[in-house]
Amino acid sequence: MSLSWTVIPGDAATWAAQIDALYALPAMAAQPLVPDYFVKTSFARMGGGLAVLHDGDGPAPLAVGLLFPRAIVDGQPVYTLRLHAPGPLPPAEELRATLELRLAPARVVIYLPEAGRTFAPTHTSSGGFDIGAPSLAELPAIRRLRSIIWGLGESEAYPDDLHSAEFAPATSLVARRHGRVVGFLLGFFRFGLPALEGLALPYRLDLLVESQTMGVAAACRGAGVAAALKREQARQALARNLDVIHWTADPLQFPNAVLNFGKLRAVAGEFYRAYYPFQNELNRISASRLGLVWLPRSARGRAALNETARPEHHGLSRFPGCAILNDGPHPRPGPYDAPHLALEVPADWTALQRDDLHTAAAWRATSDALLETLLGFAPGRYLIGDTAIEDGQRYLVAHRFDPALLL
Repeated sequence: MSLSWTVIPGDAATWAAQIDALYALPAMAAQPLVPDYFVKTSFARMGGGLAVLHDGDGPAPLAVGLLFPRAIVDGQPVYTLRLHAPGPLPPAEELRATLELRLAPARVVIYLPEAGRTFAPTHTSSGGFDIGAPSLAELPAIRRLRSIIWGLGESEAYPDDLHSAEFAPATSLVARRHGRVVGFLLGFFRFGLPALEGLALPYRLDLLVESQTMGVAAACRGAGVAAALKREQARQALARNLDVIHWTADPLQFPNAVLNFGKLRAVAGEFYRAYYPFQNELNRISASRLGLVWLPRSARGRAALNETARPEHHGLSRFPGCAILNDGPHPRPGPYDAPHLALEVPADWTALQRDDLHTAAAWRATSDALLETLLGFAPGRYLIGDTAIEDGQRYLVAHRFDPALLL
């Protein structure tokens, strides 16, 4: 058998088409798949790639795998290859050695989802909840919660093995109340974040945490579950000498903004129009996203790790010279060069999408255009960092870029 690997980086121009083609192969049906919408978006941006194994005897691949960022060792990247194969494979050491020749100087850990998985539950008291890694018995509760929240089918779920010790995700947490799972958080490792490069920040930027999916049971929302999960994620990151946590969020979901900017004190300086190629209960129109950066070692981040910290719904008066960008779905005329800018967002974005799709589409179009124009980690641009409520209207508040916001 003559083994050869084809490696497709996540920044390839044909990435999405390659994913569609490879996901249709029989080799990819051997084990549950990581959702394709994640692979086409966040996975590609966090430094992931595809590896396809061939031999010299036929056109069909022997195996197809996703290359997940795993670590940086001696200055070189290490990947986890989550490998799918319809039949027997050569020994893992041979697979690793031949792939590392292709990826040199990077290293690879070969991971077969079916070849044994262990789940070691942990327990930490945080915010009045029992927070820790899930047990095997708690994995169905994660799947149920995710299905209820987003209305997703089994094919769109994150496979259970991503929580395993062998896969070794950056974050795998559940929140428990009275022994019952009421929330979960799953995150991966990420190689670099171009938006922060060149800013001379005193943080490690070669390896970060990409916080991918989090959910909280409806009966426990507003009780601090999400904040408790995120704070434990930050503590774990800091213990690994990781300084930056990144994730995406819908700019029009105000409760998420209260968590992200009010409680966690994250900032948003990136915007991705129509980021996710799907529709579900929470995304009936284009799923645009903010790119958020959480810096637990910064002054804002350190304050957020205090479990007693609670956001206050101040008005816009605490931001002198603040300019309001829009009246609902209608933009106000510029110029937009004030020290602070306020973007009005719906009181209930999910309900608006359900009840008035036309108005929701107009609101999305307006916010997309404004955010795409204004945000950035550069002089003359703006970072979202606060929320406000004024006369019953909800706002995201952006501040003119200043490196001090990140320190």
